[in-house]
Amino acid sequence: DVFHPPFIVQFYLPFRSRVSCMPSNYCFSKGDYMSVYRFIENFDWCNVLAMSDVDRVSETLTSVVKDAIDSCVPKRTNKISIYPNWFSKELKVYLRKKEHFHRLFKNTGSTLWYTKFSIYRALAKKLFKRDKRLHRDSVENSLSRRPKMFWQFVKHHTRDISQGICLRDDVVNTPAYHSSPDEVSNIFADYFSKCYSSCHQSFQPGDDKISCHDFLHSVRVDHVEIAEAIRKLKPKFSSGVDGIPSFIIKGCGDLFIPILKHIFNLSLSSGVFPSLWKKSVIVPILKSGDASVVTNYRPVSLLCGFSKVFEIVVHTRMLFYFRQKLTPLQHGFLSGRSVQTNLCTFLDFCAPCVSNRGQVDTIYFDMTKAFDKVSHKLLLHKLFLYGLSPKLCEWFQSYLSLRPNSVRVVDSYSYSYFSTSGVPQGSILGPLLFLIFINDIVSCVQSSQLLLFADDIKLFKMIHSPVDCDILQRDVSCISQWCEQNLLLLNPAKTKVLSLCRRHVLFNFTYHLDIMPIERVLCVKDLGVFIDSALSFRNHVSFVVGSSMRVLGTISRLTKNFRKPYCLLQLYKSLVRSRLEFASVIWNSISKTQAMTIEHVQKRLIRIVYDRYFERRCYYNYEYILRSFSLTPLSDRRTIHDFVFLHKVVNGVIDSPPLLSKVNFHVNFRNTRHLVCFDVRSPCCTSPLSRIQTLYNSIAPVHLDFCTSISLYRLQLNSLAIY
Repeated sequence: DVFHPPFIVQFYLPFRSRVSCMPSNYCFSKGDYMSVYRFIENFDWCNVLAMSDVDRVSETLTSVVKDAIDSCVPKRTNKISIYPNWFSKELKVYLRKKEHFHRLFKNTGSTLWYTKFSIYRALAKKLFKRDKRLHRDSVENSLSRRPKMFWQFVKHHTRDISQGICLRDDVVNTPAYHSSPDEVSNIFADYFSKCYSSCHQSFQPGDDKISCHDFLHSVRVDHVEIAEAIRKLKPKFSSGVDGIPSFIIKGCGDLFIPILKHIFNLSLSSGVFPSLWKKSVIVPILKSGDASVVTNYRPVSLLCGFSKVFEIVVHTRMLFYFRQKLTPLQHGFLSGRSVQTNLCTFLDFCAPCVSNRGQVDTIYFDMTKAFDKVSHKLLLHKLFLYGLSPKLCEWFQSYLSLRPNSVRVVDSYSYSYFSTSGVPQGSILGPLLFLIFINDIVSCVQSSQLLLFADDIKLFKMIHSPVDCDILQRDVSCISQWCEQNLLLLNPAKTKVLSLCRRHVLFNFTYHLDIMPIERVLCVKDLGVFIDSALSFRNHVSFVVGSSMRVLGTISRLTKNFRKPYCLLQLYKSLVRSRLEFASVIWNSISKTQAMTIEHVQKRLIRIVYDRYFERRCYYNYEYILRSFSLTPLSDRRTIHDFVFLHKVVNGVIDSPPLLSKVNFHVNFRNTRHLVCFDVRSPCCTSPLSRIQTLYNSIAPVHLDFCTSISLYRLQLNSLAIY
């Protein structure tokens, strides 16, 4: 038929293999841990403390602890059932009998088998309803008694938790899928091993960019530091290559402290990191996009528990030494700095210019595999320039080099490969080492402004004429040259330029990264917040409202049969409201219409609660139902977050000198009736700190005290009449 041509569709469905039986694992929930403690306590550690080889000491410690676990913790083989775990034994028996009699009826056609099939089908339906009701009640009550069980239930119903990962080949016409855990793990190992740089690359370090007059000679560890590091461990059942979970290290911490002190000091004095603790298990984590494409995953290392303790101790010492040496423009992986401090600094610079009809051009750089491309030789050279002793540099060389990795998918492991560059992702020391490596990038920028969040780089400048564009282009070239000298790769395709301006006529300068033009965009996602050219945040509000509504629909269906509203409210606070309030200090200058759009999400929740649990016992009133569940309007919560942010800036909880310099206190020469706390010369609603200070001056500052703790300050905020 000419008018109704056939519609031919060809698609491929990935097949996920189902594992019928898992390998035997330790049943830690039934372990005899008093016997584990006594086993370790009664072991003769004198010979171990007399050893001078750090590898032998660490291997002996690991062997003793594993022997204790083997003798006191039982093993079990986990069989994957075709039935959910909440099916009772009686229901499983009746389901099997029902299927058995159904097969007999199909084969013979006898009414006798059909009668028995009907009886067991009715019994199975009845037991199914009973078990489902009991399971629902158990999950609902577990929120207060066993919250881990509740959140596992939520995770099971809101995420894809299939046992394996299915990967697709990069063949366009006939794509092939790989679902076997062995094949998938080796494909990941091939991809992750190619992300590293060659260890034989040469470099020309710019020694003039790093100048340090301090010197860190050596590090010796004491009992207090090790005890504090063990305290920081999370008591989990998961373990690294050594098979020792962290909760055993915490439980027997007082026994391990003398041995760990001997190992740590021996390792630091000899400049050798224990080889056993270098081994890591790589778990592929999906970043975004298609789950069948291997390039959409990033590797995360699972380290040994004793290695984590060692790294926490060294990280504390190194951070204390480098804290004042790291640039204040870096906001990633540092306490007191965050996404909000980065974006607040950025907007406090850009917003006044944009409000005055000016223009600010911003270049967003994208680095390719920055954490995996760090050159070990160049990083060690920079550590030496920052004042670390040769012995400490030797220790870091041992820590970074020859680290064997193996990718784990389900319970299959890939072949082992070595990291030739980069810092271990998922480690304690890795982020700090990367910050030290990238720290001197600020010295190459001469005339523009720069902000960092780990490997995310923003370069921006006010544009008054084409000359300013040329100056910004020179700084872009300097950034590119620095990356080339430091063996890091910039991705021109993902590097964007955004012009912040409210005029119709702009300086549309074409910036280049090397020889490629940088794409100009009207909106960019900056650290989770959508920034548009007019700073209106329309795109951000639309995005968070849409994603929040989808999550709200999911949790509403999930809790549809729950008898009480508390589970729904807890899920809303954790999964929905957190999305609506992410970095709200940055974008709280939105219009009333946009604020009502955000408030509509919470109103939708309250309507669900009213229709489901109030049963028309009272008239619908949004404010009344909010108060009955101790909730507040989202606009009021954002205002509280603004004032808390200002309190943290003033009291130094937020470690950002550029932000603190924007806070100007107003001091009266004599007492007056009208008290104004802050001196805001030129108010700007899109500048976060300027907006918050102006709002603070308008709300009776006599009721608020900046000298109190953050908890008392929140109570003062809640006591104001406006809330």
